[in-house]
Amino acid sequence: MTSHYLRCTVKSPFVSVFQALKAEFGDIYAREFGKPGDSLRGVILGEHYFFRVENDAALLVTLEEASGAETRIEIIACAAGHGLMGISYGAHDSYVHTVEDFLVNSGFTLEVEQEISHFGQESSLG
Repeated sequence: MTSHYLRCTVKSPFVSVFQALKAEFGDIYAREFGKPGDSLRGVILGEHYFFRVENDAALLVTLEEASGAETRIEIIACAAGHGLMGISYGAHDSYVHTVEDFLVNSGFTLEVEQEISHFGQESSLG
């Protein structure tokens, strides 16, 4: 299994970003944590079937209210490989960028802060 990681800041309030991502990608699980006045956080879990690997890819999005006008998000997609060598054919990469493209196409402005291909425990998060 391989993974892809993307961290960015969305220039929009938490509630707007969370609701948009929940509606589009939260087909497994979506939950908001915190109360108004506190720093809000959210978790979204989804999956999508990719023909190129003949399998589902999993998606995890974490959100954190940075200020009233900004939301920090982390997007991690994992895809199982296909065949004897377990090649994912970039399905995990595509899934992460589908989320990024969705946000941009929905009118959100975002700033990518870090992206890691072949993400795993040994990857450096700075």
